[in-house]
Amino acid sequence: MIDIYLVTGFLGAGKTTLMKNLMKVFENDKVALIVNEFGQEGVDAAVLEKEGMVIEQIVDGSIFCVCRSDKFIDAILKTSEMGIDCLLVESSGLANPFGMHEVTGMLHKLAPDTFHYSGSICVVDAKHFSKLSDVVPVLIEQVQGADLLLINKTDLSTTEELEKVEKAVRKLNGEVPIIRTSFARIPDDAQIQALRWHRGTMKGFLVKQTPGIEKFVLKFGSVPVEQLIKWLNKWVAKVYRVKGFCSEKNQQFYVQAVHDDVSVSEIDHKRKENFLIVLGPASDKIKKTIQSSWSEHFQTQLILE
Repeated sequence: MIDIYLVTGFLGAGKTTLMKNLMKVFENDKVALIVNEFGQEGVDAAVLEKEGMVIEQIVDGSIFCVCRSDKFIDAILKTSEMGIDCLLVESSGLANPFGMHEVTGMLHKLAPDTFHYSGSICVVDAKHFSKLSDVVPVLIEQVQGADLLLINKTDLSTTEELEKVEKAVRKLNGEVPIIRTSFARIPDDAQIQALRWHRGTMKGFLVKQTPGIEKFVLKFGSVPVEQLIKWLNKWVAKVYRVKGFCSEKNQQFYVQAVHDDVSVSEIDHKRKENFLIVLGPASDKIKKTIQSSWSEHFQTQLILE
């Protein structure tokens, strides 16, 4: 049977980093990936493709929304023909994992004795969880639906912050094993290998829509990376997540930001265009701030879609 592992967590918690680490855990197995992203641009998939793994992308909606669940199930069924041992699924940062219950029920009917749902691994951003959990209900659902929980970014958090977060998630899910991590590195591979069970009593359903978070795309020409970082720092704290690519002098860079944490790293990928995906509260004021600050830093055009 093919073991399915679901990776969940809010925007910027460290899901893609964990996916890369999980590939190393299963390096002796044949692994396929399904990547679910909120937008059509496929940034996470582009990053993971560099690991040389098989990828199926499901974009522009949650795999646990009725609008995308059929495509998700078809993608899973297709992997049964690849001769794989393990399927890693990275859900969108806005996905409610309780829909997996209905998905596994459909898989059992369509392909009996083919797939085994090992469970959900939820990545929690230790630095931002306390602030976001009060305004983004899906964070609560992701923790409640977890079979293994990583409190990530311990290197950016104080002991007091970590204890506060662990206490909060323990109230939401008293049974889940908890591991504190930095860069989503799990210290003992056995903790993943042991995740061969899922609480069968957990019920769930497919949702009709994703909670109200707006997504838009910023497109621009080549600009100095240092200036781009300064520009981002003017407004990123107002949104939940920024990610995309930019280029400078024939070099390509992966750009990402989680609230006020901005990072840029060189990457070799096929896509040469410059764009950033922004996910945050629906607000025309934020868009105006982004556009006005761009004019202050650059002489080139910024296109907002």
